[in-house]
Amino acid sequence: MDLNAVKIFAKTAELSSFTKAAAAFKMTQSGVSRAVSRLEADLGVKLMNRTTRKLNLTHDGHAFYERCSLLLKEFEEAKQELVGHQALPSGHLKISSPHGFGKRILLPAVARLSKNYPELIVEATLTDRFVDLIAEGYDAAIRVGKIPDSSFVAKHLGTIRLVTIASPSYLEQFGTPTTPGDLARHNCLNMRFPRTGRLFEWRFIEDGHERKFTVTGNIILDSGDALVDLAAQGHGITQAQSFMATQALDNKQVVPVLSAFAANRGPISLIYPQSRQLSSNIRALTKALTNLTF
Repeated sequence: MDLNAVKIFAKTAELSSFTKAAAAFKMTQSGVSRAVSRLEADLGVKLMNRTTRKLNLTHDGHAFYERCSLLLKEFEEAKQELVGHQALPSGHLKISSPHGFGKRILLPAVARLSKNYPELIVEATLTDRFVDLIAEGYDAAIRVGKIPDSSFVAKHLGTIRLVTIASPSYLEQFGTPTTPGDLARHNCLNMRFPRTGRLFEWRFIEDGHERKFTVTGNIILDSGDALVDLAAQGHGITQAQSFMATQALDNKQVVPVLSAFAANRGPISLIYPQSRQLSSNIRALTKALTNLTF
């Protein structure tokens, strides 16, 4: 079957005119008519009823147009994606990320992308809200935890570790917990999830099994970064995603406690629509976020 004849037929059906289709393809009207006739001969069915004043699709023509127009659209998208696969990243790339991960991990990656690809404009939204990628026009998003929606491609970036931390001055004054149960006697700085309104349950591994602990303290915030800052100032113990505490740990502002019981927060992934899979922008972003330490 002649793919070009299928394209000509689809355009003629869309415009309901041989004359307009001829103009679109820069062909003669008779050339368009002959292409449609060849397609009808190949298929063995009549697709169009022609008169001097009117053009109508037959029943078979309607059915064929509905199917082939979708296939032609997918073919064109595949072609553009393949072209994009060969091209350097450019244009607009819109990403959503949880605030803490975005600040500590994504933004340095974005800076590297901008330096390597000056034609690329990256727009990053740092929010703990789950954005709707399609409805809100995002190209990709960072998600922590399992990805239930199979309509998106999910690239596993790594596993988020949890660290329990306190300042040396706090531990000198109040003592160092040796088991998770000891936290009941400490001021635990905790987080309330903005999206769900639930308090964060601290996680530890005991006897080979993960256990969740409800802790108490005199400060509750909705920012993991801010909790790390308060812990560094000696206000109590907090549990944070490891990348949020890296700087404070490196600067000796805080030290880890209960390391023998450390658990994971969960997997972290880059998700994007399947239609973006061959995009040079997405490929560059994925590469920038691969093999990082969280």
